[in-house]
Amino acid sequence: MSLFEFLMALASVVIAIALTEIFAGWGRLLRTHIVPRLDWLHLAWTLVIVLYAIQYWVGIWPYREIQFTYIYQVWFLIFPTLFIVLVSYAITPDIDPDTNLDLRDYYMSRRTPIFIGLAAFIATAQLADVVIQGIDLPWLGLLLVAIAALPAFTKKISLHTAVMLFNLIFVLINGFGLSPASNGLIN
Repeated sequence: MSLFEFLMALASVVIAIALTEIFAGWGRLLRTHIVPRLDWLHLAWTLVIVLYAIQYWVGIWPYREIQFTYIYQVWFLIFPTLFIVLVSYAITPDIDPDTNLDLRDYYMSRRTPIFIGLAAFIATAQLADVVIQGIDLPWLGLLLVAIAALPAFTKKISLHTAVMLFNLIFVLINGFGLSPASNGLIN
């Protein structure tokens, strides 16, 4: 087994934990006896996080040709996966099937760990390219980090919506390969 295959296995497990938490949260919402007050903004953000997690996992593939010689290179490749797990746990409520839950209230109460974690995920994902491949940090990467942190500091729905749409458009553009700089990958 090569070091890359070993790293890919580790990253796959960590990403799977993040996706499992979000998918399980969706499942718990479906199982509740008392229908929770669903919130389109909360659900849209969970979708964006799922897309980011999958895209980061796929984005690790270009590293297969790199000879990892230092442990810090491995850290920079794995750290983003740890942040996306924390974001997944922060955004996914632990729902008691017999309790009424307002997802907007939950989302707003957890906004700081969600968006500081998301900004950390995006920052470390960008830093992986800088540290491992020696690529210059793109201005869009810095902008994404700053924008991702904004909702942590406000309850303005219009700002949360704008940031969500910006991130959704960004991840879709990358996902459909419409960004010439990324070649369809976040990294």
